[in-house]
Amino acid sequence: MDLKYAAKAVDDAVASRSENGAALVVTRDGERVFSHSAGLSDVENNKAFNEYTVCRAFSCSKIVTAVCAMKLIEQGKLDTSDELAWYYPTFANPYYIRDNEKLPSPPVRIRDLLNMTSGIPYPGDERPGGEMMSSLWGRLDESIREGKSMTTQEFASEAGKCALMYPAGQEWMYGSSADVLGALIEKVADTPLDDYMKANVFDPLGMSDTAFFVPQDKRDRLAVLYECAGETPKKPGYVNLCIYDYDSRPAFLSGGAGLFSTAADYAKLGAELSTGKAGILGRKTLEFLTKNGLSAGQKTTLNWDSVRGFGYAHLMRVLEDRDLSGLLASEGSFGWDGWTGTFLLCDPFEKVSVTLFLQRCGAGTSRLARCAVNAVFAGL
Repeated sequence: MDLKYAAKAVDDAVASRSENGAALVVTRDGERVFSHSAGLSDVENNKAFNEYTVCRAFSCSKIVTAVCAMKLIEQGKLDTSDELAWYYPTFANPYYIRDNEKLPSPPVRIRDLLNMTSGIPYPGDERPGGEMMSSLWGRLDESIREGKSMTTQEFASEAGKCALMYPAGQEWMYGSSADVLGALIEKVADTPLDDYMKANVFDPLGMSDTAFFVPQDKRDRLAVLYECAGETPKKPGYVNLCIYDYDSRPAFLSGGAGLFSTAADYAKLGAELSTGKAGILGRKTLEFLTKNGLSAGQKTTLNWDSVRGFGYAHLMRVLEDRDLSGLLASEGSFGWDGWTGTFLLCDPFEKVSVTLFLQRCGAGTSRLARCAVNAVFAGL
């Protein structure tokens, strides 16, 4: 593989001050074949950004949550048609609001959590029904700041009391589904989410730097989170989705956004999902991850620029149209990104994975991520 252009993409993004720092790791056939880093993880103290820099993964956490859910499905402990109310009675009478009228919704099913068609929103949506979930996230944040944090199970149970944004299963909408799914994994496995992830994903893959908090012996590797890049980047004056820089285990384990990791560690997950060598999931399960899970009607609301040319399922985008997406990876490649610019793409057809980590608010699928992916696949 000739990946000189992938390295140059990282260097150019830092040199142009589009990014403060970034780490890129590529695996092929289950082995790391390339890594390149540039820039700073702490601009004020001139600390280099590298593949062992600890980052807030945010929504890249959803990939691990999806893997854990699929593990339970493989074991027959969970079925995608199961109703969420069977596990959380507060979801027994789901409803949504239209024109100030409370209307009944079909049951929220596990497939709705995996496909983001549950109607359970993230905070900040001002449409009818959104206010109640915004209030719940606000109460969660207040409980954390007061040192009496709501637990993962309490959050899921309270979510069932809130109005949905639309009838369950009607449309795709990015929201709190993965956090509810994380709680469900705990309940079905009868194991705390962090312990389940550690036993079934992190330990088997040697992901020793991935957890819901950053212990004191790793704090010196934790990147600073910036709102922007440049000579004097600004730090955010707010906390997103109740993800604080925890130095000990939090009571609320966010399956949607709570993990901290490094590019080197997350690339081990990418290597596994693109090859199946370690057997974390079965061969047919990995094949399942390459397929879109949305109906034609649901896909009409899958309209972000970052999912152009993609379907969606298992809390991840699934590449369907290379031309429309502008990416050179194989159709069926899958993965996701995080709010801070963490990114993973797995191509099981070429047995390649691309992991890019940076720490910039609102970055998502950055321009650098797209350029790096194309440079990697051009170099095959």
